[in-house]
Amino acid sequence: MNLGITDPYTSCPVYETGSFSLRLVRMDDAADLLRCYSDPESIPLFNSDNCLYGFSMNTLEEMGRCIEAWLAEFRARGFVRFSIVEQTSERVIGTVEFFTRKLGQGDEKGEAGILRLDLASEYEQSGVLSEMIELVEQQFPQHFTFSGLLTKAVKQAVQRVAVLQKLGYHKLERSEELPYEDYYIKVVQ
Repeated sequence: MNLGITDPYTSCPVYETGSFSLRLVRMDDAADLLRCYSDPESIPLFNSDNCLYGFSMNTLEEMGRCIEAWLAEFRARGFVRFSIVEQTSERVIGTVEFFTRKLGQGDEKGEAGILRLDLASEYEQSGVLSEMIELVEQQFPQHFTFSGLLTKAVKQAVQRVAVLQKLGYHKLERSEELPYEDYYIKVVQ
């Protein structure tokens, strides 16, 4: 951690946009999150690369176990999983997962912020996507050190791909270091 950056694993931040707030996921989010993680239109858009399980949930018990696993990763400083709360309805409409990893080789090596953004299908819209991604770009550097943002957008996530391109992300080719497809990156200052 750099000086001046608050450790998000010691005191998890809460972020706000005009329409949404992001806060650490909690067990009482399970019912709302089940709507997202059982949504057949949303599931194909989720990024489950490097995960031990997929993100298709059918019961509150499955969703609860998933939330428990996310909170265990938070306590182990693996990643932060934020619930996205729609401010008008106070419903949880998805999650943001964020962590940093070293990427590159030699002088090109840098810290990348890895963003997973899971939304219920009704919120997979350019305005919501832009609001979430811009929040990460603008506010997460207060709590995480990174010089680039990396996120996945599969081909069928047409609005997500368009938003990423509009915001200056470019598609990465599959490589030995990143053996997955459909990743986009943006250098941030």
